[in-house]
Amino acid sequence: MEELRAETGGREEKREKSTTLEKHNNGAMVQYFQPPPPRPPRLLAVPAVVRRAAANHEVKLAAIAVDFNVRLRSADMPGTMQERAFRSTRAFLDACPDKRPNPTRLAMCLKKEFDGAYGPAWHCIAGKSFGSFVTHANGGFVYFSVDNLCFLLFKTEVRPVVKPKPPRLLKLTIKD
Repeated sequence: MEELRAETGGREEKREKSTTLEKHNNGAMVQYFQPPPPRPPRLLAVPAVVRRAAANHEVKLAAIAVDFNVRLRSADMPGTMQERAFRSTRAFLDACPDKRPNPTRLAMCLKKEFDGAYGPAWHCIAGKSFGSFVTHANGGFVYFSVDNLCFLLFKTEVRPVVKPKPPRLLKLTIKD
């Protein structure tokens, strides 16, 4: 048996690798190496202060949701951004003069709010009944309902459009 030395995090580990010898039909001996089984990754401990801070923020977000009559359906977004979405939506709904708010106008206002605060490429869908299948950037998705309206707010990646250069034309000369 041979030893395999792997350096991990400033210390050396010794792991064994096994070899197997086999004889083929033509009489040649072939040696196979089998790598050692992978070790499970080490888990890092999260300090209790960080866990408490995250738990406190989640409790605060839940309290805000209850105060604003918001029901969170799904989210892949930091809590501060979710809070801003809840507060903005509630403010837009409260600012509507009639009892029947226009979902298109609400979606436009929420989209512009997030475009101004967090950069371009935000999209918002609002209404009582809609279907969707969207692709979003990491950390840029929230789906929630307020009163009887649902809101889907998500961000997509923006890439600059680069137009390809047209191919160069060759000059042809015709000789008589």
